[in-house]
Amino acid sequence: MKALMLKDFYMIKKYCRSYLLVLAVFSAVSVFDPTWLPSAMSLLCVMAAMLPVTLMAYDERSHWNEYCAALPYGNGAFVSSKYVLCLICQLAVAAVFLLIRIIGGGADMTEFLISSFLAICCSCVFAAITLPLVLWLGVEKGRVLYYVFIVIGFAASGALKSLSISEKADIRAVFDILAAVLPILAAAAFIASWAISVIIYGKKEIR
Repeated sequence: MKALMLKDFYMIKKYCRSYLLVLAVFSAVSVFDPTWLPSAMSLLCVMAAMLPVTLMAYDERSHWNEYCAALPYGNGAFVSSKYVLCLICQLAVAAVFLLIRIIGGGADMTEFLISSFLAICCSCVFAAITLPLVLWLGVEKGRVLYYVFIVIGFAASGALKSLSISEKADIRAVFDILAAVLPILAAAAFIASWAISVIIYGKKEIR
């Protein structure tokens, strides 16, 4: 699986530079306006969670699946590499914004950490829904879900920013409830999604 993930990282470096540009822009905005930190990080986490979908599109275009089928990798290794990559990309985004928060200050650290945790959990739920459907329907049809979740990410980022600057909104209680429920839901959805994806990929006819 390490080799499969290394291949994906090479592909990210070559084909996903636009994502790095978006990350740089939102990081710069967050430095000048710290109120954007939670919302920008939430959006970038969603985009990071969807990166495996983009890589699957390149895999399909280059007929990588046919080549991979001839290699000594089981279905679980191929699927697991995409799910692990999803988590790594989200954690990398969270680390970047945590560094910005430490250096630039801004939002309360406890609130920021809770927001980061919830953003990763929500992104995992999005990925848990998207990845099995992409494997089942194919990348072209599944790509619609990619854009749907990006739009949801933009909407959520705007909502988080509005909540973070609202003096009347008591969001700490909401965060406490979500922090207790969402991790369990996200973990269960992610594990179930992985199991379903392994079954779907195993039944696919590689041509």
